[in-house]
Parts: sequence; C-alpha cells; structure tokens
Amino acid sequence: MKYRRDISSTLTLLALGLALFIGYHAWLKPAYLTPGPASRQSSEPPPLQPTPSFTLPGTQEYPSWDVPQTRLIDPGQAPTDALGLIHDEVEKGNYREAERRLMALPHKKPETAQAKRYIAALWNNLGVQQEKFGGSALSVKAFKKAVASDPTNPLAYMNLTQAYWELRDPEMTSQFLNRVIRLNPTDPFPHLALAELLLEKGDKTSAMTHLDLAHLQTQYDPNLRSYRDKLVAKAGQENSLQPQAVALAPSSKSAAIDTSPAPNPRQSRTPPPSTPSANPPPSSLATQEEQPPRPFAPRDTSHFVVQFDGPDDQPTWARIRAMLEYAYEEIPPKFGHVPARPIKVVLHTGQKFSGPAGIPNWADTLFDHTSGSIHLPTQGALDDLALFSRVVRHQFVHALFHELAKNGSAAPPTWLVEGLAIHLTEDPWPDMEESRQKSPPLMPLPSLQESWAQLPLASLPTAYLTASAVTQHLIDRYSMSTARQLMNVLMTGQSLETAMQQKLSMPYEQFQRQWMQSHKQHVSTSGS
Repeated sequence: MKYRRDISSTLTLLALGLALFIGYHAWLKPAYLTPGPASRQSSEPPPLQPTPSFTLPGTQEYPSWDVPQTRLIDPGQAPTDALGLIHDEVEKGNYREAERRLMALPHKKPETAQAKRYIAALWNNLGVQQEKFGGSALSVKAFKKAVASDPTNPLAYMNLTQAYWELRDPEMTSQFLNRVIRLNPTDPFPHLALAELLLEKGDKTSAMTHLDLAHLQTQYDPNLRSYRDKLVAKAGQENSLQPQAVALAPSSKSAAIDTSPAPNPRQSRTPPPSTPSANPPPSSLATQEEQPPRPFAPRDTSHFVVQFDGPDDQPTWARIRAMLEYAYEEIPPKFGHVPARPIKVVLHTGQKFSGPAGIPNWADTLFDHTSGSIHLPTQGALDDLALFSRVVRHQFVHALFHELAKNGSAAPPTWLVEGLAIHLTEDPWPDMEESRQKSPPLMPLPSLQESWAQLPLASLPTAYLTASAVTQHLIDRYSMSTARQLMNVLMTGQSLETAMQQKLSMPYEQFQRQWMQSHKQHVSTSGS
C-alpha cells in the first residue's frame, strides 16, 4: 500500500486564509480604499451640460426655509374651454383681451372649486405680467381678483402683499397680514411688514415679537435682513446683527430723507435664489451665473435721457420712463451688462404709435443703430400697454447690444441677437405663438445670419420663431452663462465658427445638426 500524505491541515489553513481575505474586503477594508460614488461615476460619460447651481453670497447653498421660486401659478388643465382660451391669451401676451374675458365671466354662475382655482391662477399670472408695464398700481387689481377667487392660495396672497407694500395701501391691515402669515408660515416678509405696521401704531412689543420670528429666516437674505435691522433700530432695540444703512419701505415721509436702497419683497420670490447686494459693474458679457432683478430702490432717473421730437409731453414720458426703469432693473443682470451711460430716448409726440403688433420687426425699425437711441411714437401708445411694453423692452435689449459692441468688430449673427432679445424681453409675441402652434418648418440658420432687411415680409414670423427656438435650445442645453460667453467672443470680432468651437467645443455645422434634431424630437413629442 502506498503512503498517502494527510493534507487536511493544509486545507484548513487555506480555508482560514480565504475567510480572512473575504472578511477584510467585506468589513475591514478602510473606507478610503473603497471606490465611492464619485469614482464609480467617473467611468460614465458626464452630462452634456450640468444645470448651474446658485448660492447666496457667503451663506448656505440653500436656506432652510422654503420660498416659492416663481410668482406665477401653474393653473394646470383648464376645466372649461372658455378658461383654456383665456389662458392662451395670457400665454400669447394679449393681456388686455385676457382681462376683458376674465371680467366677462359670469359671476352669478356657481363655479367648481377647480374652476375657482384656475381663475385665481389666471388673475395672478395676469397681474405679474401687468406689473412689468404698469407697476403695482396696475397689477394690484388682478392680485385682488386672484385672492377673491381662491382665498387659500398662498402665492396669490404674497403677490398682493407686495403690491400693497409698494403702494402703501391702507388695505394692508394687521388682519390681512395675519392671514398672509397663516398661509405663508415660513416666509419672513409678512412678519416684517406687520412689524412695520405695528411700529407705526406705537406697539413696539408686538412688533418685536414678529421681528424675532423673522430673525432666523432673514439671515439668508441680506436685503430682508437689512430691512429687519432697520425696523429693530426703529423699535429702539439693540440688534445682534451688524446694522446696515438701508431705508424702510418707501413712503411719503421716508423717501424724501433716505434714498438708500430698500429690500424688495419680490426678490425672495424670483428665481434663482441668489441675491446681488449691488448692481453688477459695467462689463462685457459676464461669465457670472444668472442673477435675479436688483433690490427695490427709488427710481433713478439718470438711466435715461429724453428728447422730444414735437411738443413736450412730460406725463407720457413719466409713464414710459417707469416701463424703461422696470426693464433696467430686470434685464441687465440676466444679460450680463449694465449700461455705463444714460440711454437716449426720443419721443415723437406728433406721430401715431401704429405698426405690426405680432412680431418684433416693427420694434427693430424704431431703434437707431447709429446713435444707439430708442425712438418711440407716442400718440395712442398707451392705449395698449402690453404691446407698448413689449416694443419698449425689445428696443432696450438692442440698446444693451449697441453699447456692448466694439468699434470695428464683426456683427454677431442676427438670429442670435434677435433670439436673445426675444428671450430677455420675455413677453410673447402673438404672431410667433400662433406660428409656433402650427409647427412650421424652420429656416436654416445661415440664411438668418446677416441682416434680415431683404427677407420677404411673409417669412419674418418664421425667421423670428427660428431665432427664438434655436436661442432657447442654446440656453436650455448650455445655460445662459454660455450664451453670454459666446456673445462675448463674437463681440471681439471672432467668427461664429471660432466662437462655437471655443465655447461649445463643436463646429457650427454640428451645432446646427444638433439643434435640428432636438427641434424634430420636440415637434414629434408635442404632436403625439
């Protein structure tokens, strides 16, 4: 019999070693040797363009208290065809017609809860748009209608509170503000507004209660924090925060003695949730991320200078200047450039304001590209405030482009200039919206690169729609910051091909193919 060696001890040692090896990797291996989520993701292709994040300067990434990121209300599905038609009018920018139809709704007919909420959303969104060209004095009626239709909607109440606050409306009572607080328990502004109201009545104890309730919430917003500090100082209390020299909400008494900026409650409800503490300096198209509108401040009349071609009409100029100042507050932070000098506005008081209202081509003819001045016929101009505001804002964007252009530089492609002007103006043009719903074949970009003066009049709606669609694609896919950087390169005289390669890392032809493919997918999805 041959001798067989006993290897059981060897097998036992091997099994023990294997168990130790498995246990080490399963439980004992140090964390820094284990591939984490970042390293696992490194093998996957990165997204084409991540959505930029926004932070408050010097604070947490996002505040711990929640505020609405828009002043608009999503109405959802229209409960009736009539309300759906009104919604379409608001979307097209026909605000006068939308208001007329809302006012014509039968008041005695009992509405369902869904219909009431929908009507409230329409009134609220109409008020937000009206504020652009008429201020709070025009929008407050729509916000009151919204609250009357849906007394439980917190955003409609906040918009009405802002309008009351700016107008110093006596209807902003303690009872009203207490209801706003119940509907918006985490928002600091109604507490501050109520504290100011209580201080005016001499009730410092109750005012300090609301200032204390707003203390934690205002620490993330320097403007609201400044507003609170001023109210605390007015109450004669020591404030733990560093005091800042800002004014209270503008009033007939304070405006004459204190012209420093006051916080705007609209600021906390306008995306993104970052808050600039001062105007951005004049510069080329900046690379900073999206900025919200500037804090509320007394209107600075030095931003525009007027020249009358015809009889002086100061009352009309006062209303037009208010529209321009609203555009001045809202558009330059998004555009990335603040005018370094006042913009000249020529009012042709002897000429009738009339022209094609559905697309921006008439607004483009009113801007003088030689002098950079805005020209406005004024007779009947204020009869349709929505149209007039749309024309004024479109011209203002062209004035920004004119100041930014450098002498001798190559002109940026017209489709990009017009597309950005439409995007920054925001108010929709009716003919473009009707054309968009029909999904017409869009025009090739090379045909829209030079001046559009030779284009047939019938093709202009499609030209503007194409410019709007491709620019929106550029912003959605690569961000507004990238669009500004692209314009910045073009303003230095570089070709579009070079600018695309530098900022998008792709040739111009590839961008066109990418956009057309995206547009076809969007059309097919919408059609289905």
